[in-house]
Amino acid sequence: MAKNPVKEALVIIDMQNDFCSSDGMMAKRGIDVSSVQSIVPNVQRAVEHAKRNECLIIYIQTHHHSLSNAPVWESRSEGVRQLCSTLWGKDFYGIRPEKNDLVIEKNRYDAFLGTNLDLILRSQGVNRVLFAGCTTNVCVESTVRHGFMLNYETITLEDATAAYSQNEHENALFNLKQYFGKVRTINNYFKERELLSGNN
Repeated sequence: MAKNPVKEALVIIDMQNDFCSSDGMMAKRGIDVSSVQSIVPNVQRAVEHAKRNECLIIYIQTHHHSLSNAPVWESRSEGVRQLCSTLWGKDFYGIRPEKNDLVIEKNRYDAFLGTNLDLILRSQGVNRVLFAGCTTNVCVESTVRHGFMLNYETITLEDATAAYSQNEHENALFNLKQYFGKVRTINNYFKERELLSGNN
C-alpha cells in the first residue's frame, strides 16, 4: 500500500508581549525573559524555511478573559487574570503573521484544547507538525503531547523553542524526545527533509 505523502504545518506558540517583552507581565513579575527573547531570530528562520517548503503556518495566541478563566485556572498564581488579557499583552512579539497565515486563539496551555487546530490540520491533510515558540516546558510541551496522542508526527524545533530557564527547556526536550516525537534543530530538520523529499 502506498505511503501517504507528508504534509507539514509549522505551529508557533505564544510568542506574545506578555510572555516575551521586557515590559510584559512575566517580566514585571521578576522573571528573566531573555531566553524567550533570544529565539526570535530562529523562529523567523523556521518561518522562512516553512514558507519555502510550502508548510501551513499557524500562530497560536493565548488570550485570558473572565469568561474562560475558571477558579482552578486562576489559582495557579497571583496576577494570572491580567496575563494576555489586554490587546498589547496578547499581541505578537518579534514576529507577525502574514496574509495567508492562520491565527488560533487558545485559553489554556494546550493549543488543541477547545480550539479548531485539529480540525484545520486534518482538513488540510497535515500529518506532520513542527513546533516553535514558548515555553518549551508548558504550552509547547502540552501541545506536542496532545498532537502526538492525535497521531500527528511531531517535530519540536529545539533552537526555536525556549523556557524561562535552560534546565526547564532541556528537561522538556528530553521528555518530548523520549516519548512524544522527535526533537531537531532547524538546520538539521530541513536538511533531513530535503534528503528525504524524494521518498515522500
